[in-house]
Amino acid sequence: MDTLLGVYLNNLNINKSKVGEITGIKRQRISDLCNKSTSKPSPEEYYKIVLATILLNNKSENEFNKSFDLIFPNRPKANFLTEEAHLSPETRFIRRHFLIQKTIEEKIGMSEGKISRLASEDVKEVLAVELICFIEGLGLDVLKTFKEIYGDVNLKGDNADLNDI
Repeated sequence: MDTLLGVYLNNLNINKSKVGEITGIKRQRISDLCNKSTSKPSPEEYYKIVLATILLNNKSENEFNKSFDLIFPNRPKANFLTEEAHLSPETRFIRRHFLIQKTIEEKIGMSEGKISRLASEDVKEVLAVELICFIEGLGLDVLKTFKEIYGDVNLKGDNADLNDI
């Protein structure tokens, strides 16, 4: 059974092996992410796979931000500052950087205490959907933020056509 990531890549007629070569993600891992509903992409995997696919299909990088609705259609859509709309812009900015952990976890559907466990290294992994929800909740651009975290996805000239199947 295809995951929504698998459906997304299939709709773009993508050779997953070539995506693996370009991104450095093993073919078996990409296959699992596309076919096993229990496999959840890390933020870095999601970013590399989706952005490489978009760029190699000569689509605009703006498609990256549109991909969330196709791959994670039921994700919580949080705005951490809705209750502070009456406050000054400066106060909202400051409050955005001092959010309460429990509120973040509740609004983005993250398990209770996961942020604390991340800090203590008991949990080493944030899911792509969790990081996307967090970034969206802060009102930031997800692609720009992913680029800040993971750098640019560089395409190799010899892998310029992903549609060769």
